[in-house]
Amino acid sequence: MGAPNPKAIHSSKAVVEPPFFLASSVFFAIKDAIMAARRELGNEDWFPLDSPATPERIRMACLDEFTMSFVSSDFCPKLSV
Repeated sequence: MGAPNPKAIHSSKAVVEPPFFLASSVFFAIKDAIMAARRELGNEDWFPLDSPATPERIRMACLDEFTMSFVSSDFCPKLSV
């Protein structure tokens, strides 16, 4: 205990940090997929995506022909519980 690990990266812990960053990579992969869907329709604007990324938030953030009749490009849905 307290001995420096020369192979550690910036004092990272092997137990907590990998699962934490793995979960955040899923969130950002979803956000990238939404950006690709919006780009297909010519919308390159920034959009909010709050965590948790619920199916409702993901669907409404995509802004396709169906969702555009319900929301504008700056739509920020509330958390549905």
